Amino acid sequence: MFGPRRLDAQSPAAPTRSGLLPTAESAPQSASGTQPAATAEAEPGTQAMPVAAELTESGSPSSPKRTRPVPELPRSRTYSGAGRAERPHRHDVDVMRVLAGLTVMVGHSGGVLIGRAEEGSDAWWLGHFAEAVNPWAVPMFFMIAGWAVLAGAPPRTEAKMWDRIVRHLVPLACWSVIFVLGFNFFDTDAVDVRHELVRSVFEAGRPGFHLWYLYAYIPLILVFGTLVLFWQGQRPWRLAGLALVLGGSTVWVPFLIDVIGVGYDGWKWGFATYQVVYFVIGAFIIHHAGQLRPPIWSLGLLFAVSALGVLWWESRRSYPIENANPLIIGLAVSVILIVSRIRLGARSKKVFAFLASASFGAFLVHVFFLELFFERLFDIEAGPVLLVVQYLGFLILMAAASFALSLTWGRLRLRRLLG
Repeated sequence: MFGPRRLDAQSPAAPTRSGLLPTAESAPQSASGTQPAATAEAEPGTQAMPVAAELTESGSPSSPKRTRPVPELPRSRTYSGAGRAERPHRHDVDVMRVLAGLTVMVGHSGGVLIGRAEEGSDAWWLGHFAEAVNPWAVPMFFMIAGWAVLAGAPPRTEAKMWDRIVRHLVPLACWSVIFVLGFNFFDTDAVDVRHELVRSVFEAGRPGFHLWYLYAYIPLILVFGTLVLFWQGQRPWRLAGLALVLGGSTVWVPFLIDVIGVGYDGWKWGFATYQVVYFVIGAFIIHHAGQLRPPIWSLGLLFAVSALGVLWWESRRSYPIENANPLIIGLAVSVILIVSRIRLGARSKKVFAFLASASFGAFLVHVFFLELFFERLFDIEAGPVLLVVQYLGFLILMAAASFALSLTWGRLRLRRLLG
């Protein structure tokens, strides 16, 4: 969608003079009156059609036969296997996915320290430093999704689009139940099981707070995936109906709740304007990252200035920073363009592709280890050096355990259920 529109093997060729059948002047017939087979074939995209009457310029029928090219009928814009060049795998996107998943863990662990520590203490500042480099991670999920739907791997059929939705909806449902029952079983959080299970139908809550983005992510890929299919010439009416209902639910659900008179404002299905911006602009930047090549020092400077801005904003103005803040755009764009410059070896490509396949699952499960390591085991009263050692150690353990579990259920073929 973002690439140039060019003719391919499926496109009708414009008729040219070279596409006409040879005439008697250029290829005289043999004495027996037959024509070689090679001269009887027209160029691809044209058909030879004899003129009804063989007339000379003076009107006599003895003139050589003339032919005229007839273009082929235009073909549908739908995807087909023939004539479609296979897109190369984007290994830089694998790196972005892995980094985004790890950075979410950095930010969430920093947030726990901010919540537990006294304002102005060493642990409080350590938490804010961790949070300062984190806010781009979840917006990156929307940006990668936009690239995949609009440019990198647009859906070819309605069935493929349904499959993408199910691949995210089923893990959302499973982990909503797992977190409520798991936290209640281990007594690590006061959980009203029935209330939280019902609530998860409408929004993400405690303890599965990090699942909130899927309530916007799924409607986004649904709406834009449906539009892509229509653009290709298909008619996915079932998807279109669901897209209208779910994508527009931020309008009609509050209205319906107000009419009914129910005092509930927790409906979170749907997407905000800033999420659409990340989805579309991110798709464009990721797709054209190879052509967008500012000096590498300028990208590093952009990231550093944006991170310092986030640190100031969250420690002095408002915590947490809103996802629509322009500072987050600076972080995300610099990460995309820096990562796109990295040249990976064959082994590194395999490693990142392997980890990227588990990044979604690792993101989903990491909250269990966040609770264990940073809520229960982390000593926020320790000195500065020990604070940093603890933080890095627990962060590595959390990431390793999360990716290990995700890879394990992937090998057990549970990816459809658990992400």
